[in-house]
Amino acid sequence: MHRSIIALGALFVLGAGPALADDLSDAKQAISDAGISDQADLLMWCGAAYTIAAQVATDDATKKSTDDLATAAFTKAAPILTADGVADADFSKFGGYYGLLVKSQIVDQTEAAEHTQEECADALK
Repeated sequence: MHRSIIALGALFVLGAGPALADDLSDAKQAISDAGISDQADLLMWCGAAYTIAAQVATDDATKKSTDDLATAAFTKAAPILTADGVADADFSKFGGYYGLLVKSQIVDQTEAAEHTQEECADALK
């Protein structure tokens, strides 16, 4: 359940144009203010990246495997977010924040990506 709520937040940014500087700044500030642990940050970032990758995949097998990776990342992040003090009701907001951040870094390429594909794969082991 957490994954679908988080993914919905991440998905809303995919259809949007380039991230507005204020929106991106607000997202970064909200993530910073929440005091999210490094592990949860990595998993949320990866979950958002996989969610975006699944949405742009051109074949069903890639969509499914990438979506499964997003599900795994968000599922693994959920209890850590809770331990970090993020309320369940705020998970979708944070999904949106990470979706905006990842879209800015990977799709729009306005700044360097915070994490790599290898880091995401390692985080899911």
